[in-house]
Amino acid sequence: MNWEDGDFVDVHWRGAPRPRNGFGESRHLRLLCLTFAAILVAGGVFVLCVGWLAGYEPVVRIRDLYPAMVPETALTLVLGGIGLALIWSPNARKSSRTVGLLMIVVTASGVFAPSSTDRFGHDDGMSLATAICGILAAISLIVWDTQRVSMWRSARIAAETLGLIVVMVSLIGYVMSAQALFDNPVFTKMAITTTAGFLMLFTGLLVSDTSFGWVQVLLAREPGSALLRRILPFVVLVPVILCAISVHTVAMNDDAVLRLSLLTFFVIVSVVMCAIFFTHHTNLSERRALNARAILLDSERARQAAELALSRSQKVEALGKLVGGVAHDFNNSLTVILGNLELISADDDRAARAAYVQEAINASNQAAHLTRQLLAYGRKSRLEALPNNIDDMAGATLGMFRRICPANIALHTDLNAPKAIVLLDGANFQQALLNILINARDAMPGGGDIYLSTRTNYLAAPSLDGYDEEHNLTSGNYVKLAVRDTGTGMDARTLARAEEPFFTTKPVGEGSGLGLSAVSGFCRQSGGGLKIESEYGVGTTVTMAFPQSSDMSDFAERKAPDASGEVTAARILVVDDEPSVTRVMARQLQLDGHVVRVAQSADQALTILEVEPLPELIITDLMMPGHIQGYRLAEIIHQKYPNTRVLLMSGYESERNRTEFARTQPIAFLQKPIDRATLRVAVAKALSGR
Repeated sequence: MNWEDGDFVDVHWRGAPRPRNGFGESRHLRLLCLTFAAILVAGGVFVLCVGWLAGYEPVVRIRDLYPAMVPETALTLVLGGIGLALIWSPNARKSSRTVGLLMIVVTASGVFAPSSTDRFGHDDGMSLATAICGILAAISLIVWDTQRVSMWRSARIAAETLGLIVVMVSLIGYVMSAQALFDNPVFTKMAITTTAGFLMLFTGLLVSDTSFGWVQVLLAREPGSALLRRILPFVVLVPVILCAISVHTVAMNDDAVLRLSLLTFFVIVSVVMCAIFFTHHTNLSERRALNARAILLDSERARQAAELALSRSQKVEALGKLVGGVAHDFNNSLTVILGNLELISADDDRAARAAYVQEAINASNQAAHLTRQLLAYGRKSRLEALPNNIDDMAGATLGMFRRICPANIALHTDLNAPKAIVLLDGANFQQALLNILINARDAMPGGGDIYLSTRTNYLAAPSLDGYDEEHNLTSGNYVKLAVRDTGTGMDARTLARAEEPFFTTKPVGEGSGLGLSAVSGFCRQSGGGLKIESEYGVGTTVTMAFPQSSDMSDFAERKAPDASGEVTAARILVVDDEPSVTRVMARQLQLDGHVVRVAQSADQALTILEVEPLPELIITDLMMPGHIQGYRLAEIIHQKYPNTRVLLMSGYESERNRTEFARTQPIAFLQKPIDRATLRVAVAKALSGR
């Protein structure tokens, strides 16, 4: 198919299918053209054999005073019918050129034949109009096989259209009995059968190619073409009828005013009928368009409602899995804690009690680790984002992983970001990388290779696809850390669920299903994303991408907090709506020599501050009942009691509240659960003003 001169051209060569159009399928047009061809061939042969050879004059001359169809004209129409049939036969397309050349020869012989009286006693011959039609039809057949060139197609359409015009002039003359037309030397010898024959020939040639020219517009499937086909009978027949009425009026009365009046009346009637018809079909089209638009809107609403229902059901299903997994793991931890506490109260053996205490502490730490993973998945964990070198952190993590990596797995490193700085929480990053490395190890029980590489790349928007489903990442410089293994890999169905919480392919008891989901949450909370690529039987590649930072102000070696050393006693106020939390923290602080006061709400804490000696430090929960929350309480204390330090604590942190308070002053934060060593370090830092 070609685009030529702005029009769509469907080239019909070598059996190419013809286009559908408003007139019907191509097989209908083929049947119409072949019917015309058969009539032309049969009619021409009939005129030659029965009319001229057998001498039956009514066949060659319909009426006594009408011109006859001469043998050359009959033979020209026979050849035209053969050519019309050949153009629908792909294998004989070039044969139409031969037929066209024969038509020119026959037409020329008819024009230049010497004038003489025929066997019927009349001076018959080929008219100039007949010769013009024969030549034009021959030109159409000759250039038919050159349809790949737009110029030749235009020439062919022009020849066929001009021939149709000549034929229509003759036909109208016969209908109106226009004596002046027959006195014209161009049409004087053109028989009515010749007119009908060329009308079928040119019509067949025009509709044989409906993808070019004005025929394409007439037979197209668009609404405009359909409307044109409906009003075309009015456009063609009404002028003929009006002219016939005028002719009849002239024959009845010679009054010019009466003729003009009748003609004006019928013109008005015909124009009004056409306008009404056109308006009616325009209204119908508009109604159909409005109905289609309404159906489309209803379908779109139904689709959106179905998608929303599906999304809600998926969220409910995911929430159910999450709740079930949390309940299972927490119940296991609580069983260990509760059982060991009961053993402590029932067993008098001090050595056994120490073991019970340690097991209860281990179970508590396991539960705390579970909550941290859940917070990382939900992007609610507390992150200390500081400038870090990703190659250094990756190397340190690999050092830890080598202690748990079996000998049949080879580690390969390609660290190419020695100067790349990212703002990350170092501990959470190492935990995330360890999760990925452990998954890679577990995917190769029989051994294999793990490749760890780092790169710095500029990622544009299309390259960020797959790192963040919410499309929050923007183009920029990113540091990518990729871990590739040669393990079992994942199929597409498993890969689609790899980041779901509590989804795991490991045997029962060997995996929590929170590893990759926590890693994904950590990457998103750090401003980056996670991308997982896997092929079953080949291996898996997990890539973390983080925005590259140029901030080096805080990039230095940082030491871990030291919980040892002397503790300075101070007055401390603990604010939390959970009495058991305040009791435990109060006891821990009292063991260090502090004077501790507790409050169950912000209002109670403010009352204590107004009537009792001011404490040096206030430790308050972030979320509490009442209209004053932890950050607001900290702001009030900062404004009214600037010498009093504040520590915030919570099971999770509200990023919005933290950002709002950052406009006032920085504030220290403790993530629950809080062990005694962490609490001692935080209190010591706060009291010392660090």
